Amino acid sequence: MLLENLKPNEKTAPKELLQLFKKAGAHAKAIAQSSVDRPKRANGVTYNAINLVMNDSQSITLRVKQTGDIYQVLLNGKILAIKNQDDVKSAAVEVINAWQKNANKFQVALTRKKVALPKGIKSTRKTLIEKLQERNAELKQLVRDRETQLGIELTV
Repeated sequence: MLLENLKPNEKTAPKELLQLFKKAGAHAKAIAQSSVDRPKRANGVTYNAINLVMNDSQSITLRVKQTGDIYQVLLNGKILAIKNQDDVKSAAVEVINAWQKNANKFQVALTRKKVALPKGIKSTRKTLIEKLQERNAELKQLVRDRETQLGIELTV
């Protein structure tokens, strides 16, 4: 099999798998990041997780059994049903098609998510405008005070 003897690697997934995804329809720069996790065991099945982050921020996790067969596929954390789990090439085609089909829905979901302000930003545009208007009013008051002070001194 193509995916037998997977070794944990934080930097990249096997080259054969990445080439297989490119042949299945993913363009050259589609996979932004990849890694292979340590073997895990769930529901009586030992598997390695191959994590792929695509260029549009979608994540694909392939859970591969010790025999090299794809046991489960997660697209953005949700289980994706695939028909040809024993055939790695056709499974890759199914995964790429599902990824491309989900692209628009994923982008819409990203735009709806509320993003927290970074720690360095403490004020919003509205509060910044209010502060500047208050400072402007203070400066105008100081100018008026100086004018009255000068007016008094000139008449003396």
